[in-house]
Amino acid sequence: MQECLTKICIEFENLQGFLQEQTPQKEELVNKLFLEFMNCFGKLKEEKLEYPKEFINDVRLFHEEFAPLLQKFQDIQIRYLMLSDFYDFARLTKKYNKTVK
Repeated sequence: MQECLTKICIEFENLQGFLQEQTPQKEELVNKLFLEFMNCFGKLKEEKLEYPKEFINDVRLFHEEFAPLLQKFQDIQIRYLMLSDFYDFARLTKKYNKTVK
């Protein structure tokens, strides 16, 4: 897995409980990680094919500035859920192993 995606997973672990307790700091982190994910994933080459088509399509449409998708991702909870889906996928496929704190 690309280093930038690994870093996103590591930082995502700081967002536990986001849906129950949203703070300005956590919202800022979600926005930062979301944009980093869109940029990093968008630069992947053949590795991209190892991921579900939903990630591939959403990132492509985001970069094409497809209005309905941009509107969907205005919702910070949707941004968080996409990051959560990516994190879960990376863990389930063993592309990422949770860091020990």
